[in-house]
Amino acid sequence: MSVKFSEISYKNFGKCIKMENETAAVIVTVDVGPRVIYYGLNGKQNIFNEDINRDTVRDSKQLHDFFETEENWYIYGGHRLWSSPESYPESYTPDNHSVPYEIDGNSLKLMPEDRVKVGERHIMTVTLDDTSSDVTVKHAIKNIADYDIKLAPWCLTVAEKDGVEILPQCTKDTGLLSNRRMVFWAYSNVNDPRFFVCDKYITLAQTDREEAFKIGVNNEDGWGAYLNNGQLFIKRFRFDPLGEYPDFSVNYETYTNQYIMEIESLGTVENLKPGDYTEYDEYWQIKECSETFDRKDENSIDNFVKKYIL
Repeated sequence: MSVKFSEISYKNFGKCIKMENETAAVIVTVDVGPRVIYYGLNGKQNIFNEDINRDTVRDSKQLHDFFETEENWYIYGGHRLWSSPESYPESYTPDNHSVPYEIDGNSLKLMPEDRVKVGERHIMTVTLDDTSSDVTVKHAIKNIADYDIKLAPWCLTVAEKDGVEILPQCTKDTGLLSNRRMVFWAYSNVNDPRFFVCDKYITLAQTDREEAFKIGVNNEDGWGAYLNNGQLFIKRFRFDPLGEYPDFSVNYETYTNQYIMEIESLGTVENLKPGDYTEYDEYWQIKECSETFDRKDENSIDNFVKKYIL
């Protein structure tokens, strides 16, 4: 069976496009967003978060005045494309309208409304493999303003609650020079019990703890993983050792609170002249995985990574 496409109504997200093969399914919203709102192995739970209750919302007067609308911004869940650096309200363009799309072979191309106020056009193309769970997500941002814009593609995957994330530390021998960066946000408590760091890895658990926590790193190995509900989600991406990255030059960021885990990769910062665009790809995979590991033990993490990720 090759990839089958169908138009469905999914929960309270309205019209969506479902892509499925013999192994896995992907559901993408086209009444709002877009968001890749569902990704999972057939017969398994969604590895992504679905904000059914709209718990994460931005509805300030500042946002409404800037965008000249009474609409709010909603996270919705799933996977989305943004641009970095983050700013408020500019980053929070309300995206609550229908999304034009095209199907070509195994690919779904999504072309939401232009972000006129910030001069950006976002295009996302999702491709599901014929038989496996492999997904390629191509992200493109075009400068539609009449002035230069400096930005990096920012690809945010909102994962479901109660899982554990693993990300690799840089272990490259750089002699007398530093080899890794660890960037914290003002609200992050370095003693947060959800957070663990060792020489080779960082782990972060999603729990009901209300305080937000965020960290960024130079992820030169090009992967992050999230284990939850018997499925292992792996996100892969390319790292440019010569590239400039946002937020003190980190290409991978992760955020958690009581609702979600965000697994985020970033492209290089580019100065886009009017009409220029930048592209950045991610490669996803889901594996069935009943095994677990001690998230605060380096040997246990290492054995798990070698068996299921590397």
